[in-house]
Amino acid sequence: MRVPMTKILVLSLLSAGLMLGATIPRQSPEYGFEVPGGKQVLLSQHKGKVIMMGFYLTTCSHCKDTVKIIEKLYKQYGAQGFQPLGVCINDMAKMLTPDFIREQGATFPIGYGARDSAYEYLQHPTLLQLYMPALLMIDRKGQIISQHMGGDLIFGKDLAERERNLRKLIEDTLKKPGASAAPAKKTTATKKASE
Repeated sequence: MRVPMTKILVLSLLSAGLMLGATIPRQSPEYGFEVPGGKQVLLSQHKGKVIMMGFYLTTCSHCKDTVKIIEKLYKQYGAQGFQPLGVCINDMAKMLTPDFIREQGATFPIGYGARDSAYEYLQHPTLLQLYMPALLMIDRKGQIISQHMGGDLIFGKDLAERERNLRKLIEDTLKKPGASAAPAKKTTATKKASE
């Protein structure tokens, strides 16, 4: 099916508007979040891996579907150095995240964090709505090489297309050279999530 050029232009402009302020590529700052049980997960713990950092709402159907796809891809590419991480940022995320993890069958770290910390990490203006899920791809050198919001074309029109697009993004990033991640240059404060 062919997509009209005007629709592509409108979607591109919308995506660009949502990305206002985000610099790509950029060095990933340190980012931390808490997982159920109280343990803190830091990006730096996964140094040298290809990281897909996802920000989710526990009530978002697109987020749930995306986590299921990422889990499938994690099982396929995890041994090659692919490491997904997830942070739920909605109200009461601390209470809702355990069920979100269980319902999606996720085995990769998913926790909860404050919305304002996520916006800061994403370089997303706080006055603009953040379309979910929000995904960042971080290469082995610690560079954020792509950032995608829920309305972005990478998510596709259906689950099969979304899986193909995410698979390609992972495969392309795994092929990039670079043995280890560079240290983070600035810190995004981890703030206690709303309970």
